Amino acid sequence: MNDPGISDQDLFRWLDFLENYARDWDRAFENRPGYFTQEYWYLFVGCTVGHWRGSPLTVSAACQTMKSGSNRTREDRIKRAVDDGYLEKRKSDLDGRNALVVPTPKLEQVIRGHFQRTLQMARQAIG
Repeated sequence: MNDPGISDQDLFRWLDFLENYARDWDRAFENRPGYFTQEYWYLFVGCTVGHWRGSPLTVSAACQTMKSGSNRTREDRIKRAVDDGYLEKRKSDLDGRNALVVPTPKLEQVIRGHFQRTLQMARQAIG
């Protein structure tokens, strides 16, 4: 089903944007192939946005943001991100039994920069 209001040129500009978006994500994490996966995108964005909105994710909720892998695999991804300085686990102020997963200032800076750059790219692509 083709939309006659969208030209091939529009699609090419949008495809260029999407490729540049993915490449920017890769560069933001220093071209480390381990972070260039959809699972880390969901994890990092979910944890950062939750934190920014004042509702940090529990470990369980952070695991649920990822779409694949066993619970062990998902928890290993969180552990790796903690070890690499992108995420931090904290006890919840409301319920000390729950651990929260929050972005470190390092991750917040990376995510904010990525979103700012790619928002500018998107505006150019559709503008």
